[in-house]
Order: sequence, then structure tokens, then C-alpha cells
Amino acid sequence: MRSFRQWLGILWICSGIVFTDPPVNAITTWGYISTNAYPGLIFSNPVCITSPPGETNRLFIVEKHGRIVVITNLATPTRTIFMNLSSRVSVANTSESGDLNSEEGMLSMVFDPGYATNRYFYVFYMGQATNGTSGLHDILSRFQTLTSNTNQGDTTSETQLIVQYDRASNHNAGDAHFGPDGYLYVSVGDEGDEHNTLTNAQHIDENFFSGILRIDVHKLPGNLTPNPSAESASTTNYAIPSDNPFVGATTFDNLPVNTSRLRTEFWAVGLRNPWRYSFDPQTGILYCGDVGQDQYEEVDIITKGGNYGWATWEGTNSPPSGVSTNGQPVPLNPIFPIYAYAHASLSGPGNCIIGGVVYRGNRFPNLYGSYIFGDYVSGAIWRMTYDGTNASMPQILFHDAGVSAFGADPANGDVLYCNLESGNNSVIKRIISTNSIPYINAVTLSGTNVIISGTNGPANGMYSVLASTNVTFPFAMWGSLSTNPFDGSGNFMFTNPINPEVPALFYLLQLQ
Repeated sequence: MRSFRQWLGILWICSGIVFTDPPVNAITTWGYISTNAYPGLIFSNPVCITSPPGETNRLFIVEKHGRIVVITNLATPTRTIFMNLSSRVSVANTSESGDLNSEEGMLSMVFDPGYATNRYFYVFYMGQATNGTSGLHDILSRFQTLTSNTNQGDTTSETQLIVQYDRASNHNAGDAHFGPDGYLYVSVGDEGDEHNTLTNAQHIDENFFSGILRIDVHKLPGNLTPNPSAESASTTNYAIPSDNPFVGATTFDNLPVNTSRLRTEFWAVGLRNPWRYSFDPQTGILYCGDVGQDQYEEVDIITKGGNYGWATWEGTNSPPSGVSTNGQPVPLNPIFPIYAYAHASLSGPGNCIIGGVVYRGNRFPNLYGSYIFGDYVSGAIWRMTYDGTNASMPQILFHDAGVSAFGADPANGDVLYCNLESGNNSVIKRIISTNSIPYINAVTLSGTNVIISGTNGPANGMYSVLASTNVTFPFAMWGSLSTNPFDGSGNFMFTNPINPEVPALFYLLQLQ
């Protein structure tokens, strides 16, 4: 029999009640592993997991070759095609089963904060321009769902916001999220071709490369019109937030800039390939996994106007191997990562960071507030914490090679991730605990009743509040208080009457 015990004291003092925290972690060693989140559902090269704001029962998966899949009714999930843009999307390898490592295709999707009423969502993809310009382009577009069916995107509703010629197939970044401020943030790589050979790093008056953009897709009053693009990129259908950091700049890296072509869209610069980033939904802190060159991967905290050093710095290493710094503007006051790791073999830390998410779910208190991220090559899945100043040393939870993006289950906040398995046999996985133990999350007082609730137990299992015979407390013997099932999600709650005349009550929870 495997058992878990935790106690809590309820003390009556001056007609008030003091609840002492359950010291669960003192006796609990937490372990984690992953499982197929939606058995029976397979995907082709998934690279993004998202859901509409406020919804709890739909999940959207972006497939690199141009399809968006919607999973409805997450308790008994069904996969359907939400929108198919494969005819507009450019990919490096037309074989979906063999296309695991390329960086072209459809790369992200995000829902408008007002989606419930305006039905808007945004997609970043690599494709062909509609203005007659040949070659590969980075495209950020807005779409709507059909008025008659919210599980169907309207392919005829495309409004292109940014269309930019791209000379290389890699380092496209392409992640998009709305920040707590309601503005759309978009990550852009350095155009690719390795070692900054296309010389896009440390320039804010040329094009949309090597940083994170912040734009106003709602064109709010007081915001600004974008400057014309130096590379003939489309810059319509959005505005520039007036407080963006480079608005009004005349110099950058101590060098003059062309103010008529200033890319005031930039929020942060000096990133090589910020493939995946995310906002902590509680604190608003922006975490970014910036994919390195030959030696280092890094986790960055992105701040307004921040310069993260590429291509003078790779992680905490300067100069990066193979990069010529001749003529390269030198970043002033570069911001170093909160964590960087050196490349190694498959059994080591890894070679390709995949930026993750901060866990704010309710099932695993020991993970709460942790930034969960991974490495595509080694399969390492880490957790770390950051308090706004200091970061903890990351801890490897487990290994699972092929992670391409992280997300959250909208129903309970569980961490999900895309796992690439032979392209069109990919799955969405869920991080779960290896501990089959309950955890008290809340103790509240309602009249003369104590309500104890918790989670992380076996679905539809049993729990008991039992007598204690092995702990010295005020009463020599306690009677059984309650025996009830966990629900299908492993949650429990029980209510027990208390006597205000009794000076102290103690409860022992035991799973059998």
C-alpha cells in the first residue's frame, strides 16, 4: 500500500482562526513525465498550441504545412480542420512525413483579445507575396472565423499586415502573442543563412529582422503611422504604439540612423532566432528562447528596448564562432540571458532551445510559477523560476526529443507540447506527475464548517481523512471524518463541521 500523509492545524485564537500551511513538500518528492494528451489524434509537424481568450474547451494546433486543426470537447476530443492555407504556404520539403527540421511553413497563430465579438485571429507564415514580388516572404495576416461556424476559419478574409521579402529559408522565428497591454508582439529571426552573413543584426532602420516587434492592430487613437519600409515590405493595416522604445530615435549603437526609415515596430533587438516566446499570464514577464549558433542556447527576459547582443554575443560568449564582427555595430549595454547552456551531444543539455511557458495551472503546486522549456535535439525538458531579479538553476524534469512548441491546456493550465514524430505521426503531449498523491490546495472556513479542497489524486479514486495513531497531537485518537471519491480530474473537496469550543483540531489525509 502506498500512502501519503499531510497535516494542518486549525487554531482558535481570540475567536479567530489561524490556518497553518500544510508542509507537504517536506515529505513529498515530485517527479514528472509526459503522456499523450489526446490519444488517437495525430498531427503533421505541429509547431504552435493556442486557444481563444477565456475559452476552456477548444484547442488549436498549427501544422507547419498550412493547416490549423481545432480540437473540440477536450474531455472527449475530436480533431477537425479549422482552416487550410497549404496552397499559400511555402515549405522547404513537400514531404510532410520527412519534413521535421525545416523552418519554413505556417509558424504561429494567435487570437485577438476581442475574438469573442470580432472573430479575429492572426497567422504568421512563409509564402508568396500577392503584390507580384517573387521569392519567399514573411507574412503576418489577420483572418476571421465564419459567422455561421466558429470552428471554421474563413480563408477569404485574409488581410495582410506585414509582407517582407526573405532571402533564406531558416531563422524565421514567427511566434506571435498579444501582451497584457493588448498589443501584438511578433518575433523575427535574423533572416538566416547562419553566422549573420546577411548582416541584419543590430540595425533598426532597414527591415524586420533579429528582434521582437510590437504593433497596434486596432489602430488606437494617438498611435503612429509606420515609416515606409527600406525593403519594400508591406506596412499597412496597423499602427505603432506611441510608447515603443525606438520612436524618435536618431542614433542606435552610437551610430546615426535614417529616421525616415526607422523601424519603430521594434520592441527589442539583438536576437538570432527567437523561435518561441511567451508571457507569464500572472506577472506579464516575457520569456524567450533564442536559438543559438554553434555553441550556446539561451533564455532571455525581454524588456522594452532591450538589446540581447547578437551577433556580437551568443549567450555569454563573444565573439560567436564563425561570425565576422568586422563592420558589425557593437551593441551598447547588451542584456545577458538569465540562463545559457553550451551545446553538447544528444545526452547533454542540447543544441536547439524551444522557448516554453510559465505553469499557472492548479494540479501541480510544486511546478506553480515555473518556466517550463525544452530542447528539440536532446529532448531535455527543464523547469526554472525567475523572481524578476534572480533565476534558479534549471532542473531537468525528463527527456523527450522532438519538442517543437509549448502551450497550455485551457481547461486546467496543464503544460502541453508538440512532439514531432516522423512528421505526420506527431502528437500533443501533456506533462503529468508521477506521484499518485493528493495535495491540499485550499482550506477555507464557512460558518462552522471547514472546507478542504485538493487535487492531483487518482481520477475517480478514494481518499480518507483518518484517525491518527502515530503522531502526538492533543487527542489520543481521532475518528474517521470522511471518505469520498476524487472526480474524473483527480480533484476532491470535503466539508467537515468544527466545534468553536475545541481549542485545536488537526486533520490527517491519507491516500490508500
